Amino acid sequence: MRPIKVLQVCTVPSTAKVFISPFARYLTDKGYRVTISCSGNGSDSSGSLVAYLRDQGFRLKIIPMHRELSPLADAISIGRLYRFIRTEGFDIVHTQTSKAGFIGRTAAWLARAPVIMHTAHAFPFHPYLQPGVRKLYVYLERLAAAFADLIIVDTDAVRQDGILHHIAGPAKITTVNMGIDLARFDPDLWSGQSLRGEFSLGPSAPLIVCVARLVPDKGLECLLEAVALVVGSRPECKFLIAGDGPLRTKLMDEAVELGIEDSVIFAGFRNDVPRVLAAADLFVLPTLREGFGVVFAEAMAMGVPVVGSKMAPITEVVKDGETGILVPPNQPRLFAEAIVSLLEDEAKRRDMAQAARARVQALFDERSNFERMESLYQDLLRQKGLCRDEN
Repeated sequence: MRPIKVLQVCTVPSTAKVFISPFARYLTDKGYRVTISCSGNGSDSSGSLVAYLRDQGFRLKIIPMHRELSPLADAISIGRLYRFIRTEGFDIVHTQTSKAGFIGRTAAWLARAPVIMHTAHAFPFHPYLQPGVRKLYVYLERLAAAFADLIIVDTDAVRQDGILHHIAGPAKITTVNMGIDLARFDPDLWSGQSLRGEFSLGPSAPLIVCVARLVPDKGLECLLEAVALVVGSRPECKFLIAGDGPLRTKLMDEAVELGIEDSVIFAGFRNDVPRVLAAADLFVLPTLREGFGVVFAEAMAMGVPVVGSKMAPITEVVKDGETGILVPPNQPRLFAEAIVSLLEDEAKRRDMAQAARARVQALFDERSNFERMESLYQDLLRQKGLCRDEN
């Protein structure tokens, strides 16, 4: 029997590397023929990610896609992807991210792909949008959902959001928790001392780590205000922010204004997140919006207690009081108090570290996620009369 042909579609190559390539490798090892399609975008970082994907042996098709709404460019992207799907004869088209989700599902429906699936890490119609834009996004998501056989979400909170906004009925939206590579995020494999040495930090200096894109919805202004409160009583504490983005300069200037520039390290984008987390005593992120909160699960997998925002879907990942402390968003004083309370209670940190790793092992194991996703593939293939022999 010929291999099942799968096309994975996303907007940018960073999504392909982080969210798609691990599952694509799993499918390839199971005998599927997987192709990844994304936009190259022309930037140096995108070029290096495209090269990475190709070096890993993935079949790659570059289809330019604009992240912003652009009717003419979007129509051209739909046409290009339609022709590619028709030519290659894919059995499954699986899209991720909002823009690629609309373009990919539309193209797959026009090309009459047998199985069309979409993963929504979060729906794009969040409360921070202008009302008119939000209504447009809801309409577009409903339209694209009509083209799909199944919508997969990372958390029950996102599923309820989709149902509440009538994106699709409950039977068409299913939750598959995002998985963490426990072989990579293993605290026994990493030493935090090398990172501390890299930034000239003492082996015993309290280190609080944040890993995030430097964008408005991560609540990083709140974090800096909390840092100022923490170092006021615990001046020996150091905070390391790993990540890059458009707010970097603004945040660095704000750290100077708050007088905490010597307490905060802006480490930039890092490829060694497990190594960064291995050096941490605590992880903190006062996020304002998440689809899943994968970085919280990564920190927990490394046995690091977390301090985060008490909001869905973080409440599905972090067990408040057991694997970390959750406080209302945009409350720097409460974040500071949570950080200090954990720094002053080593026994509680130790208990939380053990509970955190155990929770990720039980609920967010990447392998279990992949097996669940493949079972959904198989169910839909059977429904369309495209049964696949078991390996």
